[in-house]
Amino acid sequence: MNSLIGVFTLLLTALTLQNAVFSRALDITPLLAIPFEKKSLRLFGLVLTGVSTIASLLAGLLNPLMGSWKNVQYLRPVLYIILLAVLYGIVCLVLDWKKRDWLRDHSALLTAAFFNCAAYGAMALTVYAGYNWLESAVSGMGIGLSFLLAVFLLEQGKRCMSICNIPKAFQGLPAELVYVGLISLSLYGLVGHQLAA
Repeated sequence: MNSLIGVFTLLLTALTLQNAVFSRALDITPLLAIPFEKKSLRLFGLVLTGVSTIASLLAGLLNPLMGSWKNVQYLRPVLYIILLAVLYGIVCLVLDWKKRDWLRDHSALLTAAFFNCAAYGAMALTVYAGYNWLESAVSGMGIGLSFLLAVFLLEQGKRCMSICNIPKAFQGLPAELVYVGLISLSLYGLVGHQLAA
């Protein structure tokens, strides 16, 4: 029972703390081209959560093997990118073999889910935290869900800003950055951090 509570706590921690400074949301500019209907948002969230879960699980399993290498801290980022590229290739081959039409229709969504800061960050954070394989998978799932929440919050902000009377100098990216800053501060305060005096 204690291990189940620990896993649930880790999932909630990853979900809230990864959004605390909204760092996963600032790399989603290409994702905003995906139509954010409920169906496509759920699909993207499912794919992204699966990718971050599997990637962090593999990184957690490979970390003990890489620990004995000399200067491994310099090689880890390259190995993470290679691992993501290999996973992407395997998924594309399987989908091309089994569901070619789905792959053709959703190739941009699949590429965006594999190659973004959430998938890479899930791998790096779980390894640097020293999690075992189960904790790595749960943390990766929390990071994927957190990124989905950040995308949803940004899309809602864009919808609200589209009906507001924003001065011309602040329309577009400046208004979005102000919105991200305000959401970041509110989430940062929500998790109990204090600003330096």
